[in-house]
Amino acid sequence: MPVVSAKPLEEFAARVLTAAGLEPEEAAVIAGGLVQANLRGVDTHGVLRLLQYCDCLAAGEINPRPRVRVVSRSAGAVLVDADGGYGFRPTLLAVELAVELAREHGLGLAGVRASHHFGMAAAYAERIAEAGLIGMVTANTGPVMAPFGGARPALGNNPIAFAVPRRPEPPLVLDMALSQVAFGRIRLAAAEGRPIPTGWAYDSRGRPTTDAGEALRAGLLAPMGEHKGSGLSLIVDVLAGILTGSPVGHEADAHGRRRGGVGHLVLALRPDLFLPEAEFHAALERRLTEVLATPPAEGVERVLLPGDLELATARRREAEGIPLSAALARQLAALAERLGVGPPPWASAPDESP
Repeated sequence: MPVVSAKPLEEFAARVLTAAGLEPEEAAVIAGGLVQANLRGVDTHGVLRLLQYCDCLAAGEINPRPRVRVVSRSAGAVLVDADGGYGFRPTLLAVELAVELAREHGLGLAGVRASHHFGMAAAYAERIAEAGLIGMVTANTGPVMAPFGGARPALGNNPIAFAVPRRPEPPLVLDMALSQVAFGRIRLAAAEGRPIPTGWAYDSRGRPTTDAGEALRAGLLAPMGEHKGSGLSLIVDVLAGILTGSPVGHEADAHGRRRGGVGHLVLALRPDLFLPEAEFHAALERRLTEVLATPPAEGVERVLLPGDLELATARRREAEGIPLSAALARQLAALAERLGVGPPPWASAPDESP
């Protein structure tokens, strides 16, 4: 199992994406987003995605030269057009504009239309929190999840992320998709030849399956919390899809619609919107202290806050490097050879696994 430092892995990813047809600036932004996900342990949204992204670019399903632009702006809201490219750069622009609006008006709303996959939603919400504001980010996706009681995909596994600034601690971050697990975890299991737990997904007849490959072929995830996950997914379709003028339902596609197949929604709120900022932060820390003081259940070491595990993983991987499975390393090396970008960084790195 190769272990690779973040910087050389990011540079490798950028070279791969450039060779696949993206402008160097676009490739660098996407590569940075993928490796940020790997650092946080969200490997389903990390460099694994290079395989999928390069296939989509080769098939002509993604606009490799998007003209990202602001198409409308009002006192509290702005709409960004991604022009059929990936969602990383346009969503970063949406974050920048939402923060600008929030600082002026107390809150700022930014939509992104005609977009594709934008990586890890937490990356954008956390950027808002780093600017001292409360952030919420969501996106719609194509149908991969059964509605409660259904046997065919009709809902997207739509992500929702929140980030709340703290003083002086890192932000409180919640990032989740609305299925029992993100589809990327099943994709990763399939790439590594592993079974998946019962309850993650269904086969083509709507039956629970442990076969990751069968789950991918059926494209049928189980909703989180049954009817609750179904309902939240539909609401995100409204907010990130319909509201932004993006495709929804079976017209939505985060990876294969040349003119753009999904939308994103970004919200930034000033902590002093209703009370002095110092009071907000004092109340927040009191509440979090109460939660952390909860006695742990039997077999649990301690109570954690949302994002604690990811933060700990990021600190460890920044110091020790990012582990890649042997199967993924082979696939990425083959991709690099096919695109002629030179050997990956782990080709000459020592094996640091135990």
